[in-house]
Amino acid sequence: MSRQELHKLLKLLEERMPPGRAAQADARARRALAWLDVDRPPLVAQVSFAQGNPLPPPWNAFRYYPYRRTFADPAAMMQNHLLDRVATGLLLGDDSPLAIRNNHGTIQVAAALGGRWEQRDDEYPWIWKFERREDVERVAERGLDPAGGVVPRSRATLRFYRETLAAFPRCREAIQISLPDLQGPMDTAEQLWGSDIFYAFAESRDLLHRLLTRAAEAQLHLAAEFRKLCVDRLDPEGTIQHGCPTPGRLLIRNDSSILLSRGMYEEFVRPHDARVLREVGGGSIHFCGNGDHLIEAMLAIPELRGFDFGQPEMMDIPAIYARCRERRVACVRLSPPREDLASGRARRDYPTGCAFLYSTTDFADALDLCRQWRERA
Repeated sequence: MSRQELHKLLKLLEERMPPGRAAQADARARRALAWLDVDRPPLVAQVSFAQGNPLPPPWNAFRYYPYRRTFADPAAMMQNHLLDRVATGLLLGDDSPLAIRNNHGTIQVAAALGGRWEQRDDEYPWIWKFERREDVERVAERGLDPAGGVVPRSRATLRFYRETLAAFPRCREAIQISLPDLQGPMDTAEQLWGSDIFYAFAESRDLLHRLLTRAAEAQLHLAAEFRKLCVDRLDPEGTIQHGCPTPGRLLIRNDSSILLSRGMYEEFVRPHDARVLREVGGGSIHFCGNGDHLIEAMLAIPELRGFDFGQPEMMDIPAIYARCRERRVACVRLSPPREDLASGRARRDYPTGCAFLYSTTDFADALDLCRQWRERA
């Protein structure tokens, strides 16, 4: 792609960046994640760019690139993220943290542990699961290759972001650079072992623990290394993941764990989650789907600071919010119905200790909702 187009976009952002915008959003996020009184909880509205650039002029003049192009070109990746996170946040006037990230998928840790990965067309990269137990044993014994997988590509992209932003002082001050998606001990182990990992809970308990240990150690190492290249103004109280403010310094993804019983999670996975959150100084847990049966087990982790829900509509959020309020564990990416956000009911039901997410494919719809949200507050 033409680097001139990227610089033109950054120049436009530089001209339109409101003074003090970042400080205001940061202050609101810090108070809400800490369960303090706040004028309104953060609301982040995200507009789908799946069909191209939906923004109004002059922003619609900038190309939105297919994923296969961005995977190999940091300038194309940066332009996409500036459009769908930064430009959109400025136009909507929501509480977007204006954060971009390197988007090389969920394979950072698994590939660096020796997993064979592949990326085709516009699909996100994936890991080919090990077919032999010996390969799992090898990873459990050997551990991380810090220069393996897509890690070098991710580092180069993050460096490119920092170097490019250096020429635009307002953008450099306001735009954050998020940690890559580092999954979590269980999700990484499942990527490497595939669905056969679920037999290991009964048949290969020692190997399972050793693999989870290596995955936790690799996540901690890569988080420390990537953090040197990232910009997170909420640190250490919070971080930015999935485009939203999230409590603590790291987000563990636990999508695979919701397939486990509470007892299995407590015995096998929770010790490794707890270690990761303890060693980073506190963080949050994410999962998609219905993980209600694991909430209490996760709340028992002393360093848990928050939950990031991928599909909150599948759970009893009022009951979970009440349980989290007792522990001062924040709930982020809550997605109440549009009418609840527009009417102010969502803010009354969840006055703090949370952050809201509204997703739409219609930019005008998002703009109208954000206006109503501000007026209600």
